[in-house]
Amino acid sequence: MNPEQPPQPDKSPDSYCIAGRLRMLARVVTGRYNEAFAAEGVTFAQAGLLMHMFAQPGIRQAELSKRLQIEKSAMSRDVQLLQKNGWLTDNLRNGLYLTEEGRLLAKRCHKIWKALNEQVRTDLGTDAVDGLRVFSDHVFTKLLPNQ
Repeated sequence: MNPEQPPQPDKSPDSYCIAGRLRMLARVVTGRYNEAFAAEGVTFAQAGLLMHMFAQPGIRQAELSKRLQIEKSAMSRDVQLLQKNGWLTDNLRNGLYLTEEGRLLAKRCHKIWKALNEQVRTDLGTDAVDGLRVFSDHVFTKLLPNQ
């Protein structure tokens, strides 16, 4: 072993941290989605919230947070930002409702998401996408409490 060269990491599946690997993959994929939504002035996370609110007008913040596995503090920050930008109504007690401008933005975001999601599926290939579905099912059934 060369003392000037650091040891090479073990690349076997047993050697890496699953959480670390998932976070790294999430950053790679999320970065691609963030780039696609940048022209609309939103992040992928914000676009996702807009699309969910469009599909389910009046959904409660706590329910959306639970459904999307988003921490309440992160959800509150994004909701406040959506409100500040005029995309979400002010009366949150009655649930989350988009303004007309918010609905139009959600529709544009959906078009972007649909095209990009199809491209990412093509880029990754059927085996990887199917593997992700199987892996996701295992995570949700084995690691989420009360599921």
